[in-house]
Amino acid sequence: MNSAKRLGCHAARSGGKASHSPAALLVLAAWLLWLALPLHAGPAPWYYWRSKVDGARVCAQTSPGPGWERDSPPYEGPGCQPRTKVIVVPMR
Repeated sequence: MNSAKRLGCHAARSGGKASHSPAALLVLAAWLLWLALPLHAGPAPWYYWRSKVDGARVCAQTSPGPGWERDSPPYEGPGCQPRTKVIVVPMR
Protein backbone atom coordinates (compact mmCIF):
# COMPACT_ATOMS: atom_id res chain seq x y z
CA MET A 1 0.00 0.00 0.00
CA ASN A 2 1.49 3.33 -0.93
CA SER A 3 1.69 6.39 1.31
CA ALA A 4 -1.04 8.28 -0.61
CA LYS A 5 -3.67 5.77 0.48
CA ARG A 6 -2.47 5.60 4.09
CA LEU A 7 -2.35 9.36 4.70
CA GLY A 8 -5.17 10.40 2.41
CA CYS A 9 -4.74 12.09 -0.95
CA HIS A 10 -4.57 15.68 0.38
CA ALA A 11 -2.02 14.95 3.10
CA ALA A 12 0.16 12.88 0.79
CA ARG A 13 0.27 15.57 -1.91
CA SER A 14 1.13 18.35 0.55
CA GLY A 15 3.89 16.40 2.24
CA GLY A 16 1.85 15.65 5.39
CA LYS A 17 1.06 19.31 6.08
CA ALA A 18 -2.51 20.52 5.71
CA SER A 19 -2.98 23.84 3.93
CA HIS A 20 -5.66 26.20 5.26
CA SER A 21 -7.52 28.89 3.38
CA PRO A 22 -7.52 32.45 4.74
CA ALA A 23 -11.25 32.15 5.45
CA ALA A 24 -10.67 29.04 7.60
CA LEU A 25 -7.93 30.83 9.54
CA LEU A 26 -10.24 33.83 10.06
CA VAL A 27 -13.00 31.57 11.39
CA LEU A 28 -10.49 29.86 13.71
CA ALA A 29 -9.22 33.22 15.00
CA ALA A 30 -12.78 34.47 15.60
CA TRP A 31 -13.65 31.27 17.46
CA LEU A 32 -10.57 31.58 19.69
CA LEU A 33 -11.43 35.21 20.49
CA TRP A 34 -15.00 34.19 21.32
CA LEU A 35 -13.66 31.59 23.77
CA ALA A 36 -11.50 34.24 25.47
CA LEU A 37 -14.42 36.65 26.12
CA PRO A 38 -15.41 35.22 29.53
CA LEU A 39 -11.85 35.80 30.74
CA HIS A 40 -12.45 39.56 30.72
CA ALA A 41 -15.70 39.53 32.68
CA GLY A 42 -15.74 41.20 36.07
CA PRO A 43 -17.41 39.91 39.22
CA ALA A 44 -21.13 40.51 39.71
CA PRO A 45 -22.10 43.23 42.20
CA TRP A 46 -23.57 42.34 45.59
CA TYR A 47 -27.03 43.48 46.69
CA TYR A 48 -29.20 43.32 49.77
CA TRP A 49 -32.42 41.43 49.01
CA ARG A 50 -35.57 41.87 51.15
CA SER A 51 -38.13 39.10 51.61
CA LYS A 52 -41.67 40.00 50.52
CA VAL A 53 -43.01 37.65 53.20
CA ASP A 54 -41.33 38.70 56.45
CA GLY A 55 -38.96 41.56 55.50
CA ALA A 56 -35.76 39.61 56.24
CA ARG A 57 -32.63 40.85 54.45
CA VAL A 58 -30.00 38.73 52.74
CA CYS A 59 -26.82 39.75 50.95
CA ALA A 60 -26.27 37.94 47.62
CA GLN A 61 -25.11 38.54 44.07
CA THR A 62 -28.27 37.09 42.52
CA SER A 63 -31.88 36.95 43.67
CA PRO A 64 -32.59 34.20 46.23
CA GLY A 65 -35.91 33.50 44.50
CA PRO A 66 -39.25 34.92 43.35
CA GLY A 67 -40.27 36.11 46.84
CA TRP A 68 -37.38 38.56 47.13
CA GLU A 69 -36.83 42.10 45.86
CA ARG A 70 -33.62 44.10 45.61
CA ASP A 71 -33.27 46.47 48.57
CA SER A 72 -29.99 48.33 48.05
CA PRO A 73 -27.70 49.89 45.49
CA PRO A 74 -24.94 47.61 44.17
CA TYR A 75 -21.90 46.98 46.34
CA GLU A 76 -18.60 46.23 44.63
CA GLY A 77 -17.00 44.58 47.63
CA PRO A 78 -17.68 40.98 48.60
CA GLY A 79 -20.52 40.32 51.02
CA CYS A 80 -22.15 43.78 50.63
CA GLN A 81 -19.10 45.55 51.98
CA PRO A 82 -18.25 48.92 50.44
CA ARG A 83 -15.10 49.09 48.41
CA THR A 84 -12.11 50.03 50.53
CA LYS A 85 -11.07 53.60 49.93
CA VAL A 86 -7.41 54.15 49.19
CA ILE A 87 -5.97 57.57 49.79
CA VAL A 88 -2.87 58.34 47.80
CA VAL A 89 -0.62 60.97 49.32
CA PRO A 90 2.03 62.28 46.96
CA MET A 91 5.59 62.23 48.22
CA ARG A 92 7.40 65.53 48.58
